[in-house]
Amino acid sequence: MPDGVGRKLRLPELLLGLTAVAVAVAVTGVSVAHAVRDVKRARDTITVTGSAREPITSDVVHWSLAVDTESVRPQDAVRQVQARAAAVRAFLHGGGLPGDAVSEPPLVTRSILLRVGKRRLPGFRVVQRFRVSSTDIDRVEAVAARTSDLLAQGIPVSTTSLSYLATKLADAKIRALKRAVADAHRRAEAIVAGIGGKLGSVKSAELGVYQVVARNSTNVSDYGINDTASRDKEVYSVVSVTFRVR
Repeated sequence: MPDGVGRKLRLPELLLGLTAVAVAVAVTGVSVAHAVRDVKRARDTITVTGSAREPITSDVVHWSLAVDTESVRPQDAVRQVQARAAAVRAFLHGGGLPGDAVSEPPLVTRSILLRVGKRRLPGFRVVQRFRVSSTDIDRVEAVAARTSDLLAQGIPVSTTSLSYLATKLADAKIRALKRAVADAHRRAEAIVAGIGGKLGSVKSAELGVYQVVARNSTNVSDYGINDTASRDKEVYSVVSVTFRVR
């Protein structure tokens, strides 16, 4: 075949190839442009941490007391612990605690080994516990402060620390959360305004664990704190909020 005819046949093929390359480049350019735009949009956010403390005061207090005794004969152990329990009842009643504020679980009896002289004999340990639960926190605190009166009478009583609870803790957590979100919003507005932007809507939010701590405490824990040793507490809430930026 003559060379002129061959060149005429190959020319359309060359044009088609160049056209395909041009289309591919154009499509690739559009795809890259869209990808860059999407990445830019995805990055137009700001994440800010907000925090707040909400004070709350306990309205219920729990307290426990116990008397016990040990004896080789169970009847002797029961008789002795009953006498000591009567002294504790009189002490609590004399302190102004009503009967419905004090509960007495059943006696607890356990077999033990007692040292009698140089021998170890089987015996019994009997325990009577008292549980105090009241909304009159001032009165319970006053009674607890006088526990040494029982010791002075020869009654070997053991007690726990007062445990303070706030029955409206759930409401305080909600208030603390709202204030923490508002704090995050204020921080984000200040940052965005400083760079000449405008704050948009919330994209996401993540709540940290609550810390229920003594008033003005700086204690925190990764697992949260639920303080029961303090009458006056505060709920510490932390939230991380991601905002869109316009």
